[in-house]
Amino acid sequence: MTTTTTITTDPTPRLADFTATGSWRGSYSTDVAARHFGFTVAEPESLGGTDESANPIEYLLGSLNGCVSVVVETVAKELGITVGALSTHATGSIDLRGFLGTADVSPHFQQLTLTLTLTSDAPAEALDELRAQVLRRCPVLNLIKDAGVDLREEWEFLPAS
Repeated sequence: MTTTTTITTDPTPRLADFTATGSWRGSYSTDVAARHFGFTVAEPESLGGTDESANPIEYLLGSLNGCVSVVVETVAKELGITVGALSTHATGSIDLRGFLGTADVSPHFQQLTLTLTLTSDAPAEALDELRAQVLRRCPVLNLIKDAGVDLREEWEFLPAS
């Protein structure tokens, strides 16, 4: 099977605006509203919070998982690749001294690993193109890369059964 990708360059920016609003509740907890959705961001007890929800770093990792999945699905459709299953896993390390202000180190991720496991019967060349385009086009992944984070990505392609 041969797949062809046509990319047209449009010089007119197509901007999309996204908004979220936070309402601090105290005890390191914030209620967030985005469109008609709501969620709470909180810290674990070990960092002074109530452990009632995921913390901001965990939400960022979740955002990376969700964003890369959306981009995989979008690009796969464009390339005519059938995806049978997709799982993602993101884990990162931060130096808490940066957050706590006790050392002159960046408070963002020092290292982050993103692992994707994708099931498909597409040929290796098509999967290589999928991977290349996802890495180029995923907004959250590129935000993390552009911040200078040591980002490692691991892809596992499994044949569909």
